[in-house]
Amino acid sequence: MRSATLKWIILLSTILVGLLVCVQLYWLNKIYNFEQKEFATSVVKSIQGVYEDLELSDSSGTELQKLITQPDVNTFLFKIDNIPEKDTIVKSVLNNLEDFGVFTDCKLALYDARTQNYAYQVYLPSAASKHPGNSGIDLPLFKNPYAYIHLYFPHRGHYILSSMLWWIASSILLLVILIALGLSIFHLYRQKFLNEVQNDFIRNVTHEFQTPLTTLIVGLDAIAKPSIIEYPERLEKYTRLMQGQTAYLKQHIENLMKVLKAEANGLVLEKEEIVPNELIKNAINQLHVTIEEKHAAVELILEPTNGTVLADKSSFYVAMLNLVTNAIKYSNKPMIIVETKVTNGVYFISVKDNGIGIEEQYQKKLFRKFYRVPTGDVHDVKGLGLGLYFVKKVVDENKGTIHVKSITGIGSEFVIELPTH
Repeated sequence: MRSATLKWIILLSTILVGLLVCVQLYWLNKIYNFEQKEFATSVVKSIQGVYEDLELSDSSGTELQKLITQPDVNTFLFKIDNIPEKDTIVKSVLNNLEDFGVFTDCKLALYDARTQNYAYQVYLPSAASKHPGNSGIDLPLFKNPYAYIHLYFPHRGHYILSSMLWWIASSILLLVILIALGLSIFHLYRQKFLNEVQNDFIRNVTHEFQTPLTTLIVGLDAIAKPSIIEYPERLEKYTRLMQGQTAYLKQHIENLMKVLKAEANGLVLEKEEIVPNELIKNAINQLHVTIEEKHAAVELILEPTNGTVLADKSSFYVAMLNLVTNAIKYSNKPMIIVETKVTNGVYFISVKDNGIGIEEQYQKKLFRKFYRVPTGDVHDVKGLGLGLYFVKKVVDENKGTIHVKSITGIGSEFVIELPTH
């Protein structure tokens, strides 16, 4: 299974997990609302029991419900026609709350219509109360032309949540399992991706090193023949060919060693004042064999002041070598323009080619390690996928930026911006 397929599986799994979490939250909310209604129903039944025990009202049956009001979710008021003793009402309220399964603290107050104030307030802790006997809660006053009993449940929300403990615990457990499953799938995808990257890298290394080594063997066999002396033009041809292949191998090995060293210990830089113009000229000179083989035309438009930047000379040189090499090898009839300029304290380096270009969907991935633009089963362009990765790393370490502008079939331009020294 390719990582692309696995990525779609992960995406669909993530969507499914999200839907399951949403459904779980929806049902938790439904259960919470149901428990609230059940709580209110139980309190109303308890109040009706108090009415029946103490004959607090002349009304009966369904008419009693009309005497009960609920200003908010925690508060219940019920009208009374007869005012009983304090101990009697407290005992009856406690008994009826327990009978109807309301096991949470309650504060009770008796409102006297004559004084328009509470005659008394009593805190009624439940059997398993975790709160002090006197909560210090002052009940708001609801002025009415009649006497009523005020019941306030300060811990109603906590009580309802505690009754939902099993649902909450199961939801959390499901969420943890889903997260663990998601992380496992992501880890599997990452391992699969790294395995594919490793296999692609091994294939690229095998292909890239096998071709120049074969060329070197053929060239060495040719110049080892005594008769080659009689054909100096052939000798020169094979020598230049082997020089080019040797330089090619050397560049790849340098890139590989620098990247491996940077991954292990970080990119060690010895910054100094360098002249980019000089490094660009040296890179062009080193690539003269490749330039001649490809019949490339290289134009240098260099800023005249030979401005300087603070950077690591060795790493920066390899970075420029990589950019120019890419411009050459991705063009059929290369026409390369390397331009430098200084504007507002920023040093610009541009490497432009007339190559095959890069589709927009691949441009953001160009600077990833081992990444190469897909070409199907065609392997007509050499590379290990390390060159641009190393260029980006060098530019970043030198406090600069790099970006690419490309049009498919027209060409590409890589632009480096560095602060001037």
